[in-house]
Amino acid sequence: MLAPYSVVDACGRVLMGTMAPQRPHAEPGCTVVDELPPSEAHYRDLVAETWVPMPPRPSAAHVFDWPTHVWIDPRTLDELRAAQLAGINAEGRRRAAALTAGYPDFEQRTWPSQEREALAWAADQAAPTPYLDGIAAARGIEPAQMRALTLAAVQAFQTASQQLVGTRQALRDAIQAAATREEVLAVAWPPLPEPSPPPSSE
Repeated sequence: MLAPYSVVDACGRVLMGTMAPQRPHAEPGCTVVDELPPSEAHYRDLVAETWVPMPPRPSAAHVFDWPTHVWIDPRTLDELRAAQLAGINAEGRRRAAALTAGYPDFEQRTWPSQEREALAWAADQAAPTPYLDGIAAARGIEPAQMRALTLAAVQAFQTASQQLVGTRQALRDAIQAAATREEVLAVAWPPLPEPSPPPSSE
């Protein structure tokens, strides 16, 4: 007849769980328990003779320290800085992509021309705006309206992108200046307002 057995080490880590007709042999320093753990996420408290659930894993970088039964992050401070900066940059790219979401690539490639003409027109309303005038004609609106719409979009995009770039650089600086693990992990993007429209005439 098969019976449940677990072999655990001195830290309570399950080395083997099995159904067997007789108790398995335990190496020195190990203990045989006449039952299986409730799940793989349990360890054995050898003093209380009970199964204990492992605490939730804080992150993929954490490893379980069996002698103390706690999760620890083995990364050095420099490794932690690099990982935190990578996360900050990834979130920055996500927020930057939100500024231009919904606009096709071919239209985005025209934004430098639109921006250049709109800013020139803002500085001198006699400045030529042939590209914007062509868009206005195709769109069926007056050139002056097109210039004003584009200038407003350009200014809104500049404001949003300045905030985005400046915030990312401030977060990078904070990570580099952090002296402890806790300070590094505390560096995160603050909530930002809804993204402004990109430099398009729409």
